Formats: sequence, structure tokens, C-alpha cells
Amino acid sequence: MARRTGKLQCFSKGSENIQQSCCAVFNTEFTQYNFCLSDGVHKWTIQKRYSDFDALDKELQNRFPKKMLKIDKLPAKAIFGSMSPSRISTRQKCLDSYLKALLKENELIASPELYEFIEVPLEAAISDDEVEAKQKSDGERSASSTDFSQAATTPGGSGRVSAWQAEAEAKWGGRDSRNDARRQW
Repeated sequence: MARRTGKLQCFSKGSENIQQSCCAVFNTEFTQYNFCLSDGVHKWTIQKRYSDFDALDKELQNRFPKKMLKIDKLPAKAIFGSMSPSRISTRQKCLDSYLKALLKENELIASPELYEFIEVPLEAAISDDEVEAKQKSDGERSASSTDFSQAATTPGGSGRVSAWQAEAEAKWGGRDSRNDARRQW
């Protein structure tokens, strides 16, 4: 799928403490940080633990060491007191500014690591692919190609599936005879 390199916005939506039980004896508690992201058309929410941010930071540091010099460091890990309200609040603010800084860098947004981390929804990714397909086809349009932008569709709508199906049928010879017989009732 095409990687978005446009303007993405991020808003902190707070945090929540989660308790998990592995068995009757072992319980664990962690904080989940919530963020709302928007590309101007679509909005979605992601929920991440500090460890998710830490793993992303390590991947980006390895792949983009020079770019990551511009990005503020993550708050330090805490062995004790990580569930205190003041630490959670401070960490939330730091993670918010960290994510916003990452989203300002087009090269980082285009990376598979960050793209997967921000969990771009399918309808936003499909919309990007259509724009890219249209831009590619503007100079190379042939008489047999179907222009997706002519189909009356909305992101995630069934009209898009029909347009893709029509293009596939035109390209690969249509449906088999059983389907044709069912259509002609």
C-alpha cells in the first residue's frame, strides 16, 4: 500500500490503567495511552503501551539514526512507581510530543515501522492508493483502462468493490458462464 506522506495530526486522549491476570497467582498492571490521529479526512484512535513506543523508538533509531537526532527522547523507563498518576501524566505528555515530532518528518511517516505503529485504517490506505493510481494513469491512460475516480464510491463502500470487479472482468475476461447465467434471470 502507498505510504502517506501528507499532514497527519495527533491528539492525546488520556490513558487508562489495565489489569491482567495470567493465572490465579500472577497479576500484572500497565498503562495504556490513547491517541486520536487524523489525516484530514479520516480519524482513528490507537492505544499503545510505553513498551510499544520504546520498541518503535529502537527500530527508528536503528533505521534512521540521523533523523532521530531531531526527535526528543522518550521518557526514561521506571522500575518502581510507573503507575503513579504524576508519572503517567508526565509520560502521556512526553509520548504525545514524541509522536507529533515523528509525524512531522515525511521520511519517518513513509517508513513501514511508523506506518504500522499508527495503525492507518484500511479506508485511509485505500484512498491513498486510489490517488496514487490516478496520478500514475493521468499521462498513461489507455482506452481499455478503467478510471477509479469515475466510480461513485465512498471510502470502504461497496461501489469501490464493484469498480474493482468491473476492471478485473475487463482485464481477465469476465466471470464464468455459471455467474453469467445467474445474472440473466
